[in-house]
Amino acid sequence: MKRVALGSLTLVLMATVGSLAQAQPPRGANMGRGGMTLTGLLAQESVQKELKLTEEQIKTAKELGVKQRESFGGLRDLPAEERMTKIQERIKENEKALAGVIGGEQMTRLKQISLQTRGVIAFSDPTVVTALTLTDEQKDKIKAIQEEARTARGEFNREKPEESRAKIEAARKAAAEKVQAVLTTEQATKWKELIGAPFTGEIKRPDFERGGGGRRRGGDRPRGNTPPADQA
Repeated sequence: MKRVALGSLTLVLMATVGSLAQAQPPRGANMGRGGMTLTGLLAQESVQKELKLTEEQIKTAKELGVKQRESFGGLRDLPAEERMTKIQERIKENEKALAGVIGGEQMTRLKQISLQTRGVIAFSDPTVVTALTLTDEQKDKIKAIQEEARTARGEFNREKPEESRAKIEAARKAAAEKVQAVLTTEQATKWKELIGAPFTGEIKRPDFERGGGGRRRGGDRPRGNTPPADQA
């Protein structure tokens, strides 16, 4: 199948991918999914405005988010594999509960925004893999790209933050370009459908650009998804 043009898909990827941030679950809670949980995104003012949520919806979503984080806390002492399984189960349960809080179109848009904020890790999501019909060869290539991006984030030097961020941005741009080279024209078109219109609102997230991917002390740092937010 014909490969998509380099410039076109690269711009799509660079305009939509974002940092891998967590909505305060235990470290690694979203490893199979990447990005914030849906309730974490709903806590963002920019997302609330995008979805035109009512005060009641915001309040209920916040309560669900608190319950989800509390449920994660009770899993810390479980073996890693069992903990991850339980976490994913609870995330799915929470998403079902959210479906009763926000409307169908709102949920669809929320999931689109979620994909846009995950970065290249979104291509490991089972729903994305199925929708794009990624081959085993493609999955292996994308996995290698994801690992390269993680390595770049792990090399963040707190003594030289600006220099480190520049290197990480370059690595993220490279990751976006490499992923586009893996997808076919048909897959690129399907990806555009999955993510919908680019979300340009600001996402405030913890800074994970510390060695080993850990969360940096000092609170949230405003970051947006406006082009070229080409983060892996």
